[in-house]
Amino acid sequence: MLDLSGGRGATSPPAKAGPYSGGGGAHREAAGGAVGSDGSGAGGGGFGASVAAAAMNNPHVRDAAYEQANQGFSVVRQGASQAVSELRKYVQEGPAGVSILCFLGGLATTIVGILGLLNISSSLTSPFQYVLNAYLTLFGVVTVLLEADMESFGRMKVLGKLKPFVEKYQMEVFNRAKVLTELRGRGFYYVFLGSLAVTQCMFCLDFVIGLWNVLMGALCLMMSFGINPANHMNPNQDQSIPLHTAPYNP
Repeated sequence: MLDLSGGRGATSPPAKAGPYSGGGGAHREAAGGAVGSDGSGAGGGGFGASVAAAAMNNPHVRDAAYEQANQGFSVVRQGASQAVSELRKYVQEGPAGVSILCFLGGLATTIVGILGLLNISSSLTSPFQYVLNAYLTLFGVVTVLLEADMESFGRMKVLGKLKPFVEKYQMEVFNRAKVLTELRGRGFYYVFLGSLAVTQCMFCLDFVIGLWNVLMGALCLMMSFGINPANHMNPNQDQSIPLHTAPYNP
């Protein structure tokens, strides 16, 4: 303990103990500890900033960081290029290829909607979001029925047993919403579905699903006007690739 007697030693009379003397000492110790903690925290932050600044001023560290960033960007570019290449292969097949992409989008939309519906508590905390998940589930199922290829569906071992059931409701959708049997009608439908999901949040599952559906809608609309989207995905490729204009029979 720090001697505050000023050198008087034992000749000085002891201080009279008051009712709050112990508490005051405790408060002073706590305050001293808090100050020491703040001081050490500030000192630690300053030391960290100094180390970071020194590292960035080191040319070797700076060059290594720049090289790592370039490698990361290169991986992202390669991944994006491969994704566009795969997407272009489906688009080159015309409406049949785009139908496969739309089917995958509908399946993903259904899954995201069902996952949202399973969160029962959100119906109380976020009722509008819960209703949106119900819409996404419904529209996702409609999309799957629109784009399902019954021949491929029937060849599946397990799901093939559901072919009569799926085919029945697919015809119901075709008969009740004939506008969706045309490319232009489906294009507007997917743009609506995507805009419904993409405006709910930023960089979440709904946002990704919304972007995908908007992209599918744009592809359908372009093909409905006789424009081949594959010609605009890679300008270095041959621009004379014909568009498959066969009737749209998913």
